[in-house]
Amino acid sequence: HIINEAALKSMKDDAILVNSSRGGLIDTAALVTELRAGRFLGVGLDVYEAEAGLFFLDKSLEGVDDDTLARLVTFPNVIVTSHQAYYTEDAVGQIIDATVQNVTDYLARRPSENVLVPRI
Repeated sequence: HIINEAALKSMKDDAILVNSSRGGLIDTAALVTELRAGRFLGVGLDVYEAEAGLFFLDKSLEGVDDDTLARLVTFPNVIVTSHQAYYTEDAVGQIIDATVQNVTDYLARRPSENVLVPRI
């Protein structure tokens, strides 16, 4: 929790908080407390610290059993997009292109430009 209770309290009341990195960076319970106090102009979360098993599955017939998430999405100034920030035509096209190139390079037994740590 890099964005913990103290960090949240130090932000201006009209701040806009966006997290598209890792859910665990924000103390969500502390964020809900600050939102209940009327703080933050807006909050955009593409990630959530307890998201495992919640996103990418159709839970529409089960309901949400995560009380913190359920409370979080009730605020009119909060949007939770469940890992959709990457899902643009350009981003998906780049993912497809890189994947095809990686497979092609592998099958041709040539080094890939996408290797982060080359073999020694």
